[in-house]
Amino acid sequence: MEELVREVMSFVEGDAKWWDDAAQNLKELATELDPAEKAKCQVLVAVYDERAKTHRELANKIRQRLGA
Repeated sequence: MEELVREVMSFVEGDAKWWDDAAQNLKELATELDPAEKAKCQVLVAVYDERAKTHRELANKIRQRLGA
């Protein structure tokens, strides 16, 4: 069970980093777009940021429950 928890934690933390990186990359790309397209990207960035936050919170909850 301990190995499974480590795998889940690694996956969740990896996803959080992926969402953060995707948001940052999209922010950078959006600077080159026209205002309408930039607005669409900003919505996606907000979603990506929220997903990253949710993944980090889940990882923290798992750590707290395990006493790690």
